[in-house]
Amino acid sequence: MTDPFDIVQEDVVGAFEQTRTLFASWKQLDGRKRTPQEENEYQYMTDELYSSLTSIGNDLGDLQETIDVSRNAPDEYGLTSAEIKARQEFVGAKKRALGEMRKTLTQSSESAKTQANVGGGGGGGRSGGGRSEEEQVAAGYSAEEFGTQQQQYQMMMEEQDQHFDSMLGTVRNLHGIASTMNTELDTHAVLLDEVNGLVDRTQSRLASAKRKVDKFLQDKNNRSLHIVIVLFVVILILIMLVIFT
Repeated sequence: MTDPFDIVQEDVVGAFEQTRTLFASWKQLDGRKRTPQEENEYQYMTDELYSSLTSIGNDLGDLQETIDVSRNAPDEYGLTSAEIKARQEFVGAKKRALGEMRKTLTQSSESAKTQANVGGGGGGGRSGGGRSEEEQVAAGYSAEEFGTQQQQYQMMMEEQDQHFDSMLGTVRNLHGIASTMNTELDTHAVLLDEVNGLVDRTQSRLASAKRKVDKFLQDKNNRSLHIVIVLFVVILILIMLVIFT
C-alpha cells in the first residue's frame, strides 16, 4: 500500500512549484507601474496566490500531524528516525518558503495602501492608467507582449485548476483508503474475538479431558491393587491346604 504521506507530499510539491511560478510573474508586475489591464491581472494573481498559499499551508498542517503521530510510535508505522527527520525538514522548508511569499504579498499590499493614501491628496500626478501610449511603450509595455503574458498566465491557471482537481481526487482516494483500513481493522477485531473464544473453549475441553484421564488411571490402579490382594489370599489358602492335608 502506498504511503499516504508520499501522495500528499507529491501534491504539495506540484502545487508549490506552480505557486512559485505564479509568484514570479506577480513580482514582475509588482515591481513596476501597471496599465489598467495589468492592474486587473495583478489583483487576480494576488488573490490566487493568497488562495494557493492557504491551501498548501493546510496540506502542510496535515502532513505535520502525521509526522507528530509517527514520531510517537515509529515502529508501528515502519519508519526510521532518519525518515521522520527528512519529512520534518521537508515540511519546515516549505512552511518557511510560504511564509516568505506571504510576507512579500503583505508588504506589497501595505505599501500600496500607503501610496494610495499619500497620492490621494494631490491630483497632479497620473497613475499608470493615465499614461499615454508612447509612455507605456517606453516603459516596456506593448500589446503583443501583454497578450503573450496573458496567454501564458491563462495556461498556468488552467494547469493549476487541473492540479487542484487532481488534489481533490487524491483526497478522496485517501478517504477511501482510510475507510478501507477502518473496515479491515473492524474485521480483524471480530476475528480476534472469535479466535479468543475458540482458545478458551479448547482449553476448557483439554482440562476436562485431563481430569477424565486422571480419574481413569486412578480407578485402574485401584482395580489392579484389588486383584493382587485377591490373588495373594487365594495363593495363601492353597498353600495352607497343601501343608495341612
